Amino acid sequence: SCSAPCRKEGNLPLPMGLPIWARVPWLAVQAYAFYYACTQAYDIRLYAVKEYGKIIHEFDPWFNFRATKYLAENGWTEFFHWYDHKSWYPIGRPVGTTIYPGMQITSVCIWKVLEWIGNPMSLNDVCCMVPAWFGVVATSFLCLLTIECAGFAAAGTAAALVMSIIPAHIMRSVAGGYDNESIAVSAMCMTFFFWVRSLRSESSWPFGIAAGVCYIYMVMVWGGYIFVINMVGIHAVFLALTGSYTQNLYRAYTLFFVIGTFGATRVPVVGWAPLRSLEQLGPFGGFLMFQMLELAEVLRRRKEAKDKQPITFAEMTKLRVTVFAGFALACAPVVILLYPTGYFGPLSSRVRGLFVKHTRT
Repeated sequence: SCSAPCRKEGNLPLPMGLPIWARVPWLAVQAYAFYYACTQAYDIRLYAVKEYGKIIHEFDPWFNFRATKYLAENGWTEFFHWYDHKSWYPIGRPVGTTIYPGMQITSVCIWKVLEWIGNPMSLNDVCCMVPAWFGVVATSFLCLLTIECAGFAAAGTAAALVMSIIPAHIMRSVAGGYDNESIAVSAMCMTFFFWVRSLRSESSWPFGIAAGVCYIYMVMVWGGYIFVINMVGIHAVFLALTGSYTQNLYRAYTLFFVIGTFGATRVPVVGWAPLRSLEQLGPFGGFLMFQMLELAEVLRRRKEAKDKQPITFAEMTKLRVTVFAGFALACAPVVILLYPTGYFGPLSSRVRGLFVKHTRT
């Protein structure tokens, strides 16, 4: 669905009126512009390395590097049971239950793969270069996301050019700035791309699996995963409420939420927060809403098959109201019993800080 007049050959939209002889040069220009965006995204982020060498800078990146080194030297099990007496002095820090481990795991995997293929790098150098590498990944996936949303390649190329030089992203992904956001932005763009891609057609819902897996990676990397799950949930619910509910949407969101939430609960620092935290219950409520909508659709199809005629809008509305009312009556006692026990956690301090002045950080 292109936002401007266009026609598609295969999966690549081309502007209407473009002569056949001009298509290859046009595609070549687009390909070069994307290549230029990626090379600039990489080269700009190497400024600190070119100026000062491959060193980790800032406080948090140094701890992240130390955690990565501990994982590389001691392995997975020891890492998640590591109590670091050098952090949060004098109390110390139980690293395994207070860290988002995705960046450390990613860096160690890259380090081992480079050694395996015969192109070894020191762990320090890998950690220095990871932000710049993932700056290119974020630029590429934002390009794909924009193409999927806008419907033509030129928009994606323009988005890649902007993403490669935008200061807000550069400051969190410069080489040597080994912090969580350097990978998290890439994971976020990946999740959003696969989610939008899963909605392209009635047969696109399997991409919801990829969206769920990328969301798990996002959870492993950074606490900003709460923004991602809420954005996807709001988008899905908005589509359903504006009359765009389809079985493809139901399947895509269900796969995304089930896979993503299951994986999120396996991250020690997150635990059961996706099913308890008030700021994450919205997407969970959307998931339940989709189950009720699909149940109503199943009942509708059965009734139409039995009566040999389609049901009216009023009958469908009554059916949905009945399904939702029954579900609400079934859930009410559970919520009433759980609420006094403190099962539902409060809003995080960062979210409260948006509304209460004295809690701002």
